[in-house]
Amino acid sequence: MNGLSLKELCCLLCCPPCPARIAAKLAFLPPDPTYSFGGPKLTPDGDTTQSPQLLTFRLTDRSEWQYSQTELDMIDVFTTRSRRGNQIACTYVRGSPNAKFTLLFSHGNAVDLGQMSSFYVGLATRINCNIFRYLPLHCKCEYNACDNCSNG
Repeated sequence: MNGLSLKELCCLLCCPPCPARIAAKLAFLPPDPTYSFGGPKLTPDGDTTQSPQLLTFRLTDRSEWQYSQTELDMIDVFTTRSRRGNQIACTYVRGSPNAKFTLLFSHGNAVDLGQMSSFYVGLATRINCNIFRYLPLHCKCEYNACDNCSNG
C-alpha cells in the first residue's frame, strides 16, 4: 500500500486535526481548465459597452470543440458576484433567435465549462432553446481561468 501501514492509513483518514479535509482531497480531483476568459468581447459594430460586460471565451485543444467559430460566437460569457461576494462565471448559449425557453444549469465542482461547451451548443440548437449556465469561481478547478478576475 505505497509504504503505508493500515494503522497509518486509518490515522490519515480518521484522526484529527482535519479528517474531512484530507478525505475531500483524496476523493475530489478537479479537471484542469480547458478555457480562459479574455478581454471585452466586441459586438459586430465594435461596441464594448454592453451590460453586463461580455468577455471573450477561448478554448484549448483539450476542450474537444466540435463546431466552427460561428457556433462559438453563440456563447456570451461574463462574470458576476453573488450577495456574499463570490465570483460566478456565467455563459449564455443563444441556441436560436426565436427560442421560447431558456434552460438553467448550475454546475458542480467537477465540471469544466470548456469541455461542456460543445454539448450545450448542440443541445440548444437541437431543442431550439437558449441555455444559461453558471459556476462559482471559488472552486479549485476554476482558479486562474479568468484573466480579468481576482479569484481569492
